[in-house]
Amino acid sequence: MIIASCHLPRVLTGIALLLALGTALWLSGGTLFGFLLLFSLLGLWEFYAMFWPSRAELGGRLLGLFLGGGLLTFAWMRPGLVEAFLGISTVVLASFFLFNWARNDAYRFTRVAVILGGILYVPMLLLPVFGFSLKEQVFLLFATAASDTAAYFVGMRFGKHKIWPKVSPKKSVEGSLGGLLACVFVCTGFGLIFGVANLSSFILLTCLLGIMAQLGDFFESALKRSRSVKDSGIVLPGHGGVLDRIDSLLFVIPTYTFAKTFWLFF
Repeated sequence: MIIASCHLPRVLTGIALLLALGTALWLSGGTLFGFLLLFSLLGLWEFYAMFWPSRAELGGRLLGLFLGGGLLTFAWMRPGLVEAFLGISTVVLASFFLFNWARNDAYRFTRVAVILGGILYVPMLLLPVFGFSLKEQVFLLFATAASDTAAYFVGMRFGKHKIWPKVSPKKSVEGSLGGLLACVFVCTGFGLIFGVANLSSFILLTCLLGIMAQLGDFFESALKRSRSVKDSGIVLPGHGGVLDRIDSLLFVIPTYTFAKTFWLFF
């Protein structure tokens, strides 16, 4: 039986997350902002913890959290100032390197690059969510949920051929195809009911989103393996960390943002 006791924490955590996010999307406004800010800060902390274990580089971590949280805050409250905030954030990071290197010439710019990388990877990729309609937000949530869930359970049941063993040894071709088909089927159906584009447009879009969802998963897997880390965190039973849960979404959001500039879907 697929859903054995070992999978129960994963299933229950997934349901709880969907309910929490669904509530945040429905209430929108400050509730959605608070939810995204919390997940963004947790994800950023996990990202930095991969590079700096224990309490190493605490000042850099806190600076990254401050700038990442500020970026999301400006995107929600004053979106017209996001570019200005990105500019001043660059100046702050450059100054952070300047003063640290002046004090200790062993300090390397790669530490600042890690801070910036976390900001670009997590809060920056979440920014477009505030400009999406409720239908678009639910659509993208379904895309990642269908892809991740089907890939996991199809892979567990039928997976025999490894798809990219160096990056993710447990993922299979069968699971990947199952995730892609689930994303196309579920989200095309959702799009035809609530959207305005035709069938072929939604099939093409959902194929693209399904592929990008899996690339997001592979990217985080490669990141963890490169840092010899099994999970990004432990806050989500059965899933690991926040990054383990939103890695697909982080690639899907900007992909959809780019696609909707050329075609109206909702």
